[in-house]
Amino acid sequence: MTVLIVHTAVKYLFMSLQKIDFTCILKNRSIIAISGNDKEPFLQGIVTQDVKILQNQPIIYSLMLSPQGKFQFDFFIINLKDLWLIDIESPRAQSFLQKLQLFKLRSDVDIRMIDWQVGVSLTKQVYENCFLDPRLEELGYRYYSQKIDFSHQSAYESHCLALGVPRGATDMIVDKSIPLEWGMDELKAISWNKGCYMGQELTARSRYVGQIRKRSFPISFENPGEHTVGDKILSGETEVGELRATKGSLGIALLKLESIGKELHINNNFIKVHQPHWMVLPG
Repeated sequence: MTVLIVHTAVKYLFMSLQKIDFTCILKNRSIIAISGNDKEPFLQGIVTQDVKILQNQPIIYSLMLSPQGKFQFDFFIINLKDLWLIDIESPRAQSFLQKLQLFKLRSDVDIRMIDWQVGVSLTKQVYENCFLDPRLEELGYRYYSQKIDFSHQSAYESHCLALGVPRGATDMIVDKSIPLEWGMDELKAISWNKGCYMGQELTARSRYVGQIRKRSFPISFENPGEHTVGDKILSGETEVGELRATKGSLGIALLKLESIGKELHINNNFIKVHQPHWMVLPG
C-alpha cells in the first residue's frame, strides 16, 4: 500500500464533519484579560503576530517563542476595545500569565485571569463577542462570554485533526517544536513584516534559508486505538517521523519531507498521509 499525499481523502473527511454543528464549550481554555494604555506596544514586542492588525479585525492568532525560536505558547488575542482577551490552553495559562508579568516592567498594563468561557461552533452564534476563527474559515467561530449555554460533547477535535490544525502544547512540544514545521505561517500566527520579538531571528532564518525539513501532516490509519502519541513512523526500517496526535482513525504526524510518497507504517500498520488545502510545501 503506497503512501501518497491525498487531497481528496481530507476533503471527504472534512465534508463528513461539516454535517455536524460542533457547537460546544472548550473546557480546556482559559481567558487572560489585558487593559491599560500600553497594551498594544507591550504585546507587540513579545508575540509573533502583528497586534496592529487588531485595529482592523477583532481577533488574531499568535505565538510566544523561546529565544531559540521554539514553540512555547499559542493563543488568540481578541480586541474588545478597552479590554483585550487572551484565549489560551488552561494548563498553560498560569505559566503564560507569569511570563507576561515578567515582561511588564513599567508598562501601563493590567494583566489578570478572568472567569469567562470559550465556545466554538461551525455556525455563528447569538453572542456579542463571536468571531470567525482567524486561522481557517473551516474552523468556524469562537465566542466569549461569562456564561455559555452549550456544554455537550462535539466533533471539534476530529474536525481540527482532519484539517491538520495542531492543538497547541497538546500536539506540539514546548521548547522543542519549530513553528514552521507546524504550519504556523499558513495558519496566520506569524507576521514577517513587524518588528522584533523573541525568537524572531531564528524563525526568519528558517524561512528564508529553507531549513525546514519536516512538516506536520494529518494522517489516517485502519486500526484506530492501536497507536499512541510518541509512536515512531517508519519507512521500511528507517524512522522518518512521530505520531503527535490521535483520535479514532485520524492523527497528526511530524514527518520528514523526504519520506512523503513512500510507504510509511506505524506499529506495522500502513498509514495514509494527507495534505490539507491550506498547507504550502516546498516546490
